[in-house]
Amino acid sequence: MMDVRSDRQLPFWIFLLIVLCWLLPGLLGHEPWKPDEAYSFGLIRHIAASGDWVVPTLAGEPFMEKPPLYFIVAAGFLKLLGGIFNPPDAARLASGFFLILTFIPVALAARELHGRGFGRWAVLALLGCLGLAVRAHQMITDTALLAGMAWGIYGYILGLRRVIPGALALGFGAAAAFLAKGLLGPGLLGICGILLPVIVRSCRTLRYARFLSIALLVSLPLPLLWMGTLYARSPELFRTWFWVNNFGRFNGTAGLGPRSAGHWFYLTLLPWYALPALPMAFVALWRQRGVLPEIWSIPLTIFTVSLVVLSSAADARELYALPLLPGLAILAPGALRFEQPPSAKWRFALQVLFGLLALVLWIAGLALAWGYPEPIWTRFEASAPGLHPHGSLFILALALIITLSLGWVLIRAKMACHRPLIAWCAGFSLCWGLAMILGMPFLDYTKRYSDPFTQLKHYLPQSGCVSSVHLGEPQRALLEYYAALQTLRVEVDPQAKQCRFMLVETESGKGGIHPDGELLWSGHRAGDHRERYELYRLH
Repeated sequence: MMDVRSDRQLPFWIFLLIVLCWLLPGLLGHEPWKPDEAYSFGLIRHIAASGDWVVPTLAGEPFMEKPPLYFIVAAGFLKLLGGIFNPPDAARLASGFFLILTFIPVALAARELHGRGFGRWAVLALLGCLGLAVRAHQMITDTALLAGMAWGIYGYILGLRRVIPGALALGFGAAAAFLAKGLLGPGLLGICGILLPVIVRSCRTLRYARFLSIALLVSLPLPLLWMGTLYARSPELFRTWFWVNNFGRFNGTAGLGPRSAGHWFYLTLLPWYALPALPMAFVALWRQRGVLPEIWSIPLTIFTVSLVVLSSAADARELYALPLLPGLAILAPGALRFEQPPSAKWRFALQVLFGLLALVLWIAGLALAWGYPEPIWTRFEASAPGLHPHGSLFILALALIITLSLGWVLIRAKMACHRPLIAWCAGFSLCWGLAMILGMPFLDYTKRYSDPFTQLKHYLPQSGCVSSVHLGEPQRALLEYYAALQTLRVEVDPQAKQCRFMLVETESGKGGIHPDGELLWSGHRAGDHRERYELYRLH
């Protein structure tokens, strides 16, 4: 194992500064957003209130799309910190927790591959990926899957040198991936375990078989506990989860999830989604051509298997590409092990690019805060009617601190910080932080449901039930949060016909339902005229 050269070492305080400036903005300061955050928050609130960790429940109905690991952890954060932070913010901290649990094995795995000092570069290659930032800061279970996959990869890599610690890492990673999103994560790791002996000579031993056996034993107890308890509670719910939400979603027979984007979707997505990890990994592999170390084959194999399996699925969505990133990030620091030509031109180009973006974000942020420059504020006001300037010295102070800190790293830091990767990550974190801090009032105003559903609360009946038509999962979850309302859905509940009030969700261009009754209230999110909600008193 080689050590990184001293001129390539990244000072820990600069590394920590970039990670914190990227990680914290976006986790706090906003309500649940549609679609994924909204239904996730409903499931989290149910677990926090009821203590039922077996059957995820959304607005009074079982929701068997995913196992409960993320929701349980987020419910713990909600109960622990809900009195300090806004409840959605407290629950969303679980995503930050799982991100940290992702960074640790990525750094450790990169250190196993490339030597001491390279782990920090692997973390930066991961957090610098354009496709990660938005999803990583959302209240979604995919962050738990990401952590499980990262620990699984590290377990395989470590297992070549230390069997028991590697097996523990792989086993717990597979269990976490399973309890996050079902069979996908452990399935990917399991396929790799079968293929590695074909690719890696050192895996064709009894030692490797013992490693896999220990990992399997470690991975089974928690998933079996949840599955057994779920089956004892309701065999029907177990079958719904196991067959419909695993195999049915994968082969398309369930009729759930997004529409198919084609089997080439991820190949066209990755060039920007995985930037800069993908080109760095390609450079590292290219320079090792002909003499690729066996250990490098592990993250490469897991990435390839994951890409093939995801591309074979009936449904495709950019969110599903998150498991592809850890393997690339672990390979990426290999590009830094070789002598490189001077990178002053790259650094200067990145400094100009991110400097201009930061300037644009500051101008837009000042317009949101104070209503000036007026032409920019007018554009914001037109897209979000009812929005008012949110002048806050605290917000501006936070934005200024991030600007000065990361601006200094981007422009003036010496030694390893002159590398294009550090310039990319510092500039990207700067722009992300400014967008989330200065732009949060506008983003939250246009994406939250608190305004229309709080208004709706005043029109609800004091007694009796309310039925609903075409009401989506995010809306049902947030109706329960903001309006304390659980509707009876006409689509699945025969008792809904007995309700004297009906809530209808309509979408422009799809036609609407107009019940025989009196319209009591109609509303929508600010700036969103596509979705409308109407409350009727039926005749």
